[in-house]
Amino acid sequence: MGTSSAEVPDVKGPPPSTVPPSEVGWRRVNSHFVYGTIRKAIRDGGVKGPILMAPCGYGWYFQRFRRDNIEVVGMDIAPSRIERARATVTPPMKVIEGNILQMEFADGQFELVLTNRFLMHFETDFRARAMKELARVSRKYLLVHYDVPSQHTFMRKLRGFKKKDFTPEELQGWRSNKRQKRRLIYTPELMAAEGATAGLVVKKIYHVFPVLASRVYCLYEKKSAT
Repeated sequence: MGTSSAEVPDVKGPPPSTVPPSEVGWRRVNSHFVYGTIRKAIRDGGVKGPILMAPCGYGWYFQRFRRDNIEVVGMDIAPSRIERARATVTPPMKVIEGNILQMEFADGQFELVLTNRFLMHFETDFRARAMKELARVSRKYLLVHYDVPSQHTFMRKLRGFKKKDFTPEELQGWRSNKRQKRRLIYTPELMAAEGATAGLVVKKIYHVFPVLASRVYCLYEKKSAT
């Protein structure tokens, strides 16, 4: 299985904890609304499952997926994250080790593929390759997390924020570098253009907190499925 970290930097997450970071304080509130947005997109598409979450990190939203009877297959490149993802719910979700650029799934194996907090941290070539591979294993839909201009990004610009270019080695320092400095800011036109290279069309864009926050989810549909 192609899991070379030379191609896919093993972007490190938070240290182990008995309480998931997304379930503490404001993050718990944010996690509730983010998951609600993802669930709405899944339901709007009439998706029956299972869906693929790639990467799945430490089992993001697995507890909520299980509560809502949404079957999920997770994939990640890091054994430590896979181990924790499998321990998130009982019985465990199916989680496998894999490389997002070369997944060992059949063409169109999943009705919907979800990628969360990932692609926007990488350069154009990597994103294009990953989008094509994610689209390949999707039968109909691809749901992608993007950041868009918002009140938050506007205020950062007023403070003189400038995006820094990071090397692949620096990308591995998830905690030592501020993640926000690696974000790409998208417009609907940029989302449409990025999807088109993988044979996808924009079906709908879902805002988690319209205007106030940057986070959105773009639901793509495969042209072959339209």
